Amino acid sequence: MAGDTTLSENYAFAGVYHVFDQHTDSAVPKVQFAHDDRHLLACCSLDGTISVCRLAPGPPAVLRVLRGHGGGVADFAWSLSNDVLVSASLDGTLRLWAPADGRCIRRVPDPDGAALLCCAFQPLNNNLTVVSGTPAAPSTPPQ
Repeated sequence: MAGDTTLSENYAFAGVYHVFDQHTDSAVPKVQFAHDDRHLLACCSLDGTISVCRLAPGPPAVLRVLRGHGGGVADFAWSLSNDVLVSASLDGTLRLWAPADGRCIRRVPDPDGAALLCCAFQPLNNNLTVVSGTPAAPSTPPQ
């Protein structure tokens, strides 16, 4: 801690800056600021969307809502340069997004149809790490 400040003083919060309320019917599992940009923020929701928000300059606003997943978005991550978002969904797909214009750049289904639970960019080379859950149950029982 810098100087004589205590831990509680370093994290003293005062008031509410802004409330984004576009995900009122579904949980928001993750909120994350972009790398080296304290004004760019995103959050994913179990409603299947990702919201990209700008906190400043001007009043806080939702810039884009990224739509396309058929299930809840469990996790997402910013690339090191903030020009790509990766999302992991309970629908069993990973998607790469261009947050600047909201385009889905690529859709990658899990080979087993399993829900994707978390994802991350490797910070040195932008390789992806994805973790899935249990594979989807077979539609017919084995004979």
